[in-house]
Amino acid sequence: MTSPNIVFIIISDMGWRDVGFLGCKTHETPNIDRLAYGGMIFPQTYSCGPNCAPSRASIMSGMYTPRHEIYTPGGASKGDVRLMKLITPARDADLEHFPSNYPIALKPDVTCIPQVLKSAGYTCGSIGKWQLGNDPEAGPISKGFDHNVGGHQRMGRHFSPYKNPAMRDGPEGEYLTDRLTDEAVQFIQDNRDGPFFLYLAHWALHAPILAKAGKIAAYEKVGHPNPPYGAMVESVDESVGRVMQTLDDLGLVDNTLVIFSADHGGIAKYTNMDPLRGGKGALYEGGIRVSTCMHWPGVIPAGTACDVPIYGIDFMPTLAEVTSGTLPEHQPVDGESLVPLFSGATSLERDTLYWHFPLYLAGSDCQNITPLRGGRAGQGTGWRTVPSGAIRKGDWKLIEQFDTGSVELYNIARDIGEKNDLATRHTEKATELLKELKNWQRDTKAIIPNEPNPYYDMEYELLNNERD
Repeated sequence: MTSPNIVFIIISDMGWRDVGFLGCKTHETPNIDRLAYGGMIFPQTYSCGPNCAPSRASIMSGMYTPRHEIYTPGGASKGDVRLMKLITPARDADLEHFPSNYPIALKPDVTCIPQVLKSAGYTCGSIGKWQLGNDPEAGPISKGFDHNVGGHQRMGRHFSPYKNPAMRDGPEGEYLTDRLTDEAVQFIQDNRDGPFFLYLAHWALHAPILAKAGKIAAYEKVGHPNPPYGAMVESVDESVGRVMQTLDDLGLVDNTLVIFSADHGGIAKYTNMDPLRGGKGALYEGGIRVSTCMHWPGVIPAGTACDVPIYGIDFMPTLAEVTSGTLPEHQPVDGESLVPLFSGATSLERDTLYWHFPLYLAGSDCQNITPLRGGRAGQGTGWRTVPSGAIRKGDWKLIEQFDTGSVELYNIARDIGEKNDLATRHTEKATELLKELKNWQRDTKAIIPNEPNPYYDMEYELLNNERD
């Protein structure tokens, strides 16, 4: 292959159906839809984790989560320790028996996508969210990017002053999505002679849900169910349009692979997750199925869709193949190149996907995100997830909850909403998948929480459930 430019646009906390090309009815995304319909839609794309840090670490490294061991930006569970049945690292819990936090930064020896592409002569720019460590140890520059704007462990703010050490402030009130787009456009213009890799990682649609006042007013006028959220989506869509217009103006569209995706699923308190169950933090489909399309004229046929399940760890080997970059020899690359799918292949060599999340995640207004065991007193909260693992093979998906030892089994092709647990009806299938999941956990040295938490309080949990 020739050396195409690469533009990878990733949105934070975007729901699977927050885009028109997957059926959104509450707001329009004309620029994203134009990109999707001009290329290939991947409706069965999965993130490697149900929240920001693990999914991004897997994208960058090509490795399953147990290998890089990053599970949350703070390296710990979130929630009330008295409601956790098992010992896991817990945020703000300076308690005896609790271990050190999991890592929050990529290890020095982990090779990332820009390092692979630099071996093929690419100039690499990171614009926006990183949350995998800071330079000089684990920030974007240390992981191979030549240019970094905004990439830091800290989130910062949606309006200037940003309070982000990796980005200078703009004029007061400047909107972050617009600023990151300005920086992306400038990077493309500066590197038009290529080849270049642009990683444009928007902080939107991450909470707090803040948008420009004029756009909010417009969505209020038409009765949008969440005007600030709709306005945020519109700004993201405009960003995609500006990036594509820049590529077009410079005559680069035909030699640029553009990937649009999200880091994980959306949040039900902000957007409609139907027909999926759960949302950010959960290993149900709502937490890990993401909106994805790819555009590359002459290579990816326009107006096509691929129903093969793909995965965040597939991006590194895919980009290595299309750029002739050299994959690392010292670390496993767990993903598989997606290039055969561009020309119509209907399967990959891999037929199984795995997830591992050994922590607790609480979340406000999560009554429709199960399991609903516990929450902070008086807040009406539930666990977004408990320590768990999951496997999908073919149409079947099994979720194992470590704190109860229970399993749930779903046929995703027939029951995308995961409403009908078939574990007791198809015991042989459940046993088969659980065995495969256990083998994978052993092979990847996944940490399985199994020690009872001495601070767990059953009466307190029951009291909270009554309040909920």
